[in-house]
Amino acid sequence: MKVQCPAKVNLFLEITGKRPDGYHRLATLFAKINLYDVLDFTADPGKKGIELEIETEPGLPHLSAGPDNLVVRAAEAFCKAFGVGQAVKIVLTKRIPMGAGLGGGSSDAAGTLLGLAKLFDIKLDQKKKAKLHKIASTLGADVPFFLRNDTFCIGTGIGDRLKPVKIAKSLPYMLLIHPAVHISTAQSYKALPKPLRSDVLTRLSQLDKLVRLLKSGRPVGEWEGLLFNRLEQSAVPEMARVEQARRILAQAGARGVRMSGSGSSVFGFVASHQEGERLLKRLKAYPWNVYLTCCNG
Repeated sequence: MKVQCPAKVNLFLEITGKRPDGYHRLATLFAKINLYDVLDFTADPGKKGIELEIETEPGLPHLSAGPDNLVVRAAEAFCKAFGVGQAVKIVLTKRIPMGAGLGGGSSDAAGTLLGLAKLFDIKLDQKKKAKLHKIASTLGADVPFFLRNDTFCIGTGIGDRLKPVKIAKSLPYMLLIHPAVHISTAQSYKALPKPLRSDVLTRLSQLDKLVRLLKSGRPVGEWEGLLFNRLEQSAVPEMARVEQARRILAQAGARGVRMSGSGSSVFGFVASHQEGERLLKRLKAYPWNVYLTCCNG
């Protein structure tokens, strides 16, 4: 049983407040992209427990396969919730950079939940879907998004209250850069200056306009200026490297260049696959992971 786990970018991300438990409230527009980790599941009826093996693509750092890994945590939570008593071996092929704002760990967790449901032939009726969503919410704020089939969703709350967005026309190809620097999500939020309430309200109206234009299939020139990420204003030292990548990507000709999530990846749109290939060759001169991709809807 194999499952593909897509990465995501945030086409828009605003911080709308802070909850008493310390989590920030968001208004974001998620978009899944064609960059995938892969999970391979094998059940062993004669044994118990979860075994995780990780195969990491060249250029990415080593990732622990221990009990702290989101795949292991998701698998253990699933087996407990659904009464699975046999061993499962999971092989994770890691292609999505970590600490990059691309949701790789969250996508792997969701893929684990969905993959195990298929492996053990558990029919996901509404009650069982609700149980999966509950597990997903305990694993991370982005995990519920990756449980859904939708390519685009508006996320509110901590990003877990989701509203699908149907977009009439495919978005242009996208260049994605991971500038080989890791940004801690917690530190990124901590180092963010508090925005003015009037600015937040202006940005939220900007999100509404962005969604309307995307829904109606308008060209990139009409909505590139509406893309936004508040966390680009975070005062973490690593942001200098992100800004450098954003500047170089924009100078190369990409449009609507923004950081995804809490960083450090940046993305921008190109006119065609051919132009993307040309820019990809140029950007490979930098010590970065660079991808030519698109939204997967």
